[in-house]
Amino acid sequence: MSRTRLSFSSELSTTMSLRRCALSAASTYSVPKRRNRSRCDGLQCLNIRTVLGGGLGFHAIKRESTTLDFLGGANYTHENYTQETPTPVPPNFQPNITRNLAAATIGDQFMHKLSKSTVITQDAFFYPDFTGGGDYRATFDLGTVTKISKWLGWQNRFGDVYVTNPPTGKKKNDIVFTTGLNVTFKH
Repeated sequence: MSRTRLSFSSELSTTMSLRRCALSAASTYSVPKRRNRSRCDGLQCLNIRTVLGGGLGFHAIKRESTTLDFLGGANYTHENYTQETPTPVPPNFQPNITRNLAAATIGDQFMHKLSKSTVITQDAFFYPDFTGGGDYRATFDLGTVTKISKWLGWQNRFGDVYVTNPPTGKKKNDIVFTTGLNVTFKH
């Protein structure tokens, strides 16, 4: 069995607002023993998660080489999961789970220039669900970017997304390590 995972994430944040949108897709290539078996990644079967929100923040540290921001606010979260089809199929089985919820946004963003060419970044966010049940999501990202030239850099990133209520039988943590090239366009 071979597995291919594609992950895309984009962020735009300021001290006054936060928009975070993530798209994750995965496919599994195998010869299934049964025809009616759905395919999704083995971690959380997440198709898409979109988070739109706003809030306030402040700079705890604001220097040329180091910044630390604390943020707080509210958000709207849309999640769509695909569940694996069990055998036999229960009469009320739904292959897709869609959640729309309101949540708080509490977190920090840290940046430190290790040298003229290398920057380390870290951000951690906690999203407690306002709709009840004690559910929450937490994210942690740690990364570096090293400039190779004025427009090209090498990027490494470790990320962990924890959810308290993944689809039945799925893992609560989705851990990803990425590396690649970073291209900068100057205005």
